[in-house]
Amino acid sequence: MIPFPNVIAGILIGIVSDTWLARLIAPFIWGVVFCIYTSIARQDERDAFITNMEIHDKKVKLGMSHVEAFYFVEYMTASFTSLFFSVISGFIKGLFLSSG
Repeated sequence: MIPFPNVIAGILIGIVSDTWLARLIAPFIWGVVFCIYTSIARQDERDAFITNMEIHDKKVKLGMSHVEAFYFVEYMTASFTSLFFSVISGFIKGLFLSSG
Protein backbone atom coordinates (compact mmCIF):
# COMPACT_ATOMS: atom_id res chain seq x y z
CA MET A 1 0.00 0.00 0.00
CA ILE A 2 1.31 3.43 -0.95
CA PRO A 3 0.73 5.93 1.85
CA PHE A 4 -1.26 8.91 0.64
CA PRO A 5 0.99 11.53 2.33
CA ASN A 6 3.85 10.44 0.06
CA VAL A 7 1.78 11.11 -3.05
CA ILE A 8 0.81 14.56 -1.77
CA ALA A 9 4.42 15.34 -0.83
CA GLY A 10 5.63 14.30 -4.28
CA ILE A 11 3.07 16.45 -6.06
CA LEU A 12 3.87 19.44 -3.85
CA ILE A 13 7.61 18.97 -4.38
CA GLY A 14 7.09 18.87 -8.13
CA ILE A 15 4.95 22.00 -8.14
CA VAL A 16 7.03 24.08 -5.72
CA SER A 17 10.52 23.14 -6.96
CA ASP A 18 11.91 25.22 -9.79
CA THR A 19 14.81 22.95 -10.75
CA TRP A 20 15.02 19.29 -11.59
CA LEU A 21 17.79 18.86 -9.06
CA ALA A 22 15.45 20.00 -6.29
CA ARG A 23 12.78 17.61 -7.58
CA LEU A 24 15.27 14.75 -7.38
CA ILE A 25 16.81 15.53 -3.97
CA ALA A 26 13.77 16.69 -1.95
CA PRO A 27 11.97 13.31 -2.02
CA PHE A 28 14.88 11.69 -0.19
CA ILE A 29 14.66 14.37 2.49
CA TRP A 30 10.92 13.70 2.62
CA GLY A 31 11.74 10.03 3.30
CA VAL A 32 13.54 11.04 6.51
CA VAL A 33 10.66 13.29 7.55
CA PHE A 34 8.18 10.48 6.89
CA CYS A 35 10.24 8.06 9.02
CA ILE A 36 10.18 10.54 11.89
CA TYR A 37 6.40 10.87 11.45
CA THR A 38 6.10 7.08 11.39
CA SER A 39 8.11 6.67 14.58
CA ILE A 40 5.79 9.08 16.40
CA ALA A 41 2.33 8.48 14.95
CA ARG A 42 2.40 4.90 13.67
CA GLN A 43 4.02 2.93 16.48
CA ASP A 44 1.25 0.34 16.39
CA GLU A 45 2.08 -0.59 12.77
CA ARG A 46 5.76 -0.91 13.63
CA ASP A 47 4.97 -3.12 16.61
CA ALA A 48 2.62 -5.28 14.52
CA PHE A 49 5.33 -5.70 11.86
CA ILE A 50 7.93 -6.71 14.43
CA THR A 51 5.56 -9.11 16.18
CA ASN A 52 4.60 -10.71 12.87
CA MET A 53 8.26 -11.16 11.90
CA GLU A 54 9.10 -12.72 15.28
CA ILE A 55 6.06 -15.03 15.38
CA HIS A 56 6.81 -16.44 11.94
CA ASP A 57 10.56 -16.51 12.67
CA LYS A 58 11.34 -14.61 9.48
CA LYS A 59 14.90 -13.59 8.81
CA VAL A 60 15.72 -10.17 7.42
CA LYS A 61 18.22 -9.84 4.60
CA LEU A 62 21.28 -7.61 4.76
CA GLY A 63 21.77 -8.36 8.46
CA MET A 64 19.19 -5.82 9.61
CA SER A 65 17.13 -6.07 12.74
CA HIS A 66 13.35 -6.12 12.40
CA VAL A 67 13.13 -2.46 13.43
CA GLU A 68 15.76 -1.44 10.88
CA ALA A 69 13.95 -3.42 8.19
CA PHE A 70 10.66 -1.70 9.01
CA TYR A 71 12.16 1.78 8.73
CA PHE A 72 14.13 0.81 5.62
CA VAL A 73 10.91 -0.20 3.88
CA GLU A 74 9.13 2.94 5.09
CA TYR A 75 12.00 5.18 3.91
CA MET A 76 12.26 3.56 0.49
CA THR A 77 8.50 3.62 -0.03
CA ALA A 78 8.23 7.28 0.99
CA SER A 79 11.25 8.39 -1.01
CA PHE A 80 10.52 6.62 -4.27
CA THR A 81 6.78 7.29 -4.21
CA SER A 82 7.36 11.00 -3.68
CA LEU A 83 10.17 10.95 -6.27
CA PHE A 84 7.86 9.43 -8.87
CA PHE A 85 5.12 11.96 -8.26
CA SER A 86 7.52 14.91 -8.04
CA VAL A 87 8.99 14.06 -11.45
CA ILE A 88 5.56 13.56 -13.02
CA SER A 89 4.10 16.76 -11.57
CA GLY A 90 7.29 18.68 -12.46
CA PHE A 91 7.02 17.41 -16.02
CA ILE A 92 3.37 18.46 -16.23
CA LYS A 93 4.23 21.84 -14.70
CA GLY A 94 6.94 22.29 -17.33
CA LEU A 95 4.52 21.48 -20.12
CA PHE A 96 2.04 24.11 -19.00
CA LEU A 97 4.64 26.80 -18.32
CA SER A 98 6.50 26.31 -21.61
CA SER A 99 3.34 26.33 -23.73
CA GLY A 100 2.17 29.73 -22.52
